[in-house]
Amino acid sequence: MLTGKHTVPNELSASSEHYLRAIWEVRSRQGYARLADVARELEITPPTLSSGLKPLETRGLIAHDERRFLLLTAEGERLARQVHHRFAVMRVFLGDVLGVPEERAQGEACRLEHHVSADTAERILDLIKLLREDDKLRGLFQQRFAEYHRSCRPSTECSTCDLACLSGAGPA
Repeated sequence: MLTGKHTVPNELSASSEHYLRAIWEVRSRQGYARLADVARELEITPPTLSSGLKPLETRGLIAHDERRFLLLTAEGERLARQVHHRFAVMRVFLGDVLGVPEERAQGEACRLEHHVSADTAERILDLIKLLREDDKLRGLFQQRFAEYHRSCRPSTECSTCDLACLSGAGPA
């Protein structure tokens, strides 16, 4: 059930997860992460990033070296890698499996990475790997999926998802 914004104590906010992933990605790419580099990566201002990093520093997930470059602690890196993994899985699933255009897949994966569980991401990864490893299945799936378009008829009940049909006129 969707209940709006909900965070479990000790759970990171989506912004905090973005910050950790961005630090990890910038460091991976260039070997160091300055505040300005990470802010540019996130398309936010350095002051916004600076204030957003304070809770991460308080929780011991990030630190600064002697040159004030951003560092991830062992726990911060572990969490950043988990977020990056979920992001990468969702981006590949949306793009390669569902055929969502790259830019949209990137943006939607960025939003989904915070809401998909590790277990669900692993099952999606299993599907991706199965389709990559089984040429016959991949070919069949791609052909059938490209041709398939569900056909909904106006109805108050949808046999596919048990919800009121969004494509029909609804109840008379």
